[in-house]
Amino acid sequence: MKNINQIFKNNKHLMDEPEVIELVEYTRELEEIVLQRKIEDSYDKEHMLKSMLSDILTSCRDMEDTNQLADRYPGMYEKSDAESLVKNLKTYILDMNYKNNLGI
Repeated sequence: MKNINQIFKNNKHLMDEPEVIELVEYTRELEEIVLQRKIEDSYDKEHMLKSMLSDILTSCRDMEDTNQLADRYPGMYEKSDAESLVKNLKTYILDMNYKNNLGI
């Protein structure tokens, strides 16, 4: 995208016109709004992805703890079913992708 100086490089005298000055100010305001929106969108997705990874890591740690307890106390605990865990993880990721429009 061209900046304002590039657009008027061959017609610098037009930059002094009141209408052009008003248009340039308006354009700068819009650029700030767009930039702020991009920053907010980026932060929201980054925050959501960190939260999602934290949830996955917590689930993995819980599974490991449960499996260790099942090894120590086989009658009291059952080992986690890896196939169902993978299926649940896939479902979770796809749901988060859909809800947050991640484009995965």
